[in-house]
Amino acid sequence: MHLSRLVWVVACASALALLAGCAATPPTLGIGPRTHAVTTTDKRPLQSDAAVDDLIDAERPGCSAAVGIRGEVVWAGATGIADLTTGEPVTTQTRFDMASVSKQFTATAILMLQRDGALTLADPISAYVDGLPSWGRSVTLDQLMHHTSRVPDYWTVLDRDGIGFSDPADHARILNAIRRLTTLETDAGYSYSNSNYVLLAEVVARVSGQPLPEFLADRIFTPLGLDMELSPGLVAADVALSYDADDQFQPPGWTAYGAIGIFTTPSELVRWGDQYRAGDIIQDDFAVGASDEGTGEFYAAGMDIEADGDLNHNGRFGGYTSTFTVSADRETTIAVMCNGHAADRFGLADALWVIWAPPEEVAP
Repeated sequence: MHLSRLVWVVACASALALLAGCAATPPTLGIGPRTHAVTTTDKRPLQSDAAVDDLIDAERPGCSAAVGIRGEVVWAGATGIADLTTGEPVTTQTRFDMASVSKQFTATAILMLQRDGALTLADPISAYVDGLPSWGRSVTLDQLMHHTSRVPDYWTVLDRDGIGFSDPADHARILNAIRRLTTLETDAGYSYSNSNYVLLAEVVARVSGQPLPEFLADRIFTPLGLDMELSPGLVAADVALSYDADDQFQPPGWTAYGAIGIFTTPSELVRWGDQYRAGDIIQDDFAVGASDEGTGEFYAAGMDIEADGDLNHNGRFGGYTSTFTVSADRETTIAVMCNGHAADRFGLADALWVIWAPPEEVAP
């Protein structure tokens, strides 16, 4: 059984008029699963609706997705269940933890502070975080940002201590777990670790005098008018619950921030994505020092630069999964967020990419 649909069509004179600023903010008619903001002759919104219906099970934990062009939301859709107990549906207004897609905001905060002259990426992490092992004197902020620090993931310590994913472990406890990582990984080069971004969150707090959630709200979310909130483990009426691959409720107990924990909708995320095209918060230093992943891709400031020039980052935290892509020309952004580990986020993202990506980026 499919969810009832809310379809909003804004008739612009042409696609060019849309790109020039034709209004793309839907009227407040409700929170249905479909939003269209292109010409009535454009078939892409209906094709996107069909992709959601074909790929996401409406009776299981679901997904919400959005497409943005030059910062305007041109399509949004959703289906599935946000709360299996109540039957509350996923809508385009449902919020999710974007999981590791959050990392770009932590990295951006660090770069903003470097522009302020408050730190440099060459600084050792020990200058800002007390109580670290000896590696704290040699590991730099640059290495943390680009995942070349070799600091192991804190998940290994929590697992060793028998602290399951749904067991409580707040930011302070996880930071202390990182302090107990006495040795670095042996292989040099790129090695993805959530510990890196928990440490960077502490740098922001030490330098700015504000915890990372407050810094992001004051310096990024509010100035850009983004409805985003860094609050790991957030429980609210409009937040989808997290479910594992068997549709069992999987509440996250680990609430460290920096690596994960920003709650929002795909529509808000694709609005943010326009910063990579024309923003003043994202600047050229975004790609400075990007590390080679050995696949023709590079890890920049919390985002992958793919071989074809696209930007991408994926996220998974319990049942919350996400994927976020910005086209190589920085014109088009696509975001998918789901609340079920089994939901096909990549299939939906790929389908939307074929529909919406610039023609030169779609393989024949």
